Amino acid sequence: MPDAATGSAVPPAATRGTALAAALAALAGLADLGETIEDEWTYVTALAEAGRSRLRTAAGVDPATPLAPDRATAVAAACAETARIVDPHRAIDWLSTFPAIVELALGAPDGPSGAGPAAGPAAS
Repeated sequence: MPDAATGSAVPPAATRGTALAAALAALAGLADLGETIEDEWTYVTALAEAGRSRLRTAAGVDPATPLAPDRATAVAAACAETARIVDPHRAIDWLSTFPAIVELALGAPDGPSGAGPAAGPAAS
């Protein structure tokens, strides 16, 4: 069920896996719309594949890892924004930027030490 505030299916208590699934679905929607421009099909396909790879990397290894509510909300908002796009040319533009937005929202996945991205205004 979509979140009322964002229109995305990412729940407030999301995991990296649920956020990834929502982002991949949003990326697929952008690709489908972009592919309607026949001359851009190869470019759109390449952008979509690169985007899927970036999203999977950003989500990290363990899809069950909880995602902070503010990060889940950010991913949901980015996914909801893609649903508003109706122009195929704009969809192609978003194919190249959407993965970066989601990467930023997800933060770096936890490393072997278990240390995630720094919290607060500055890390020392």
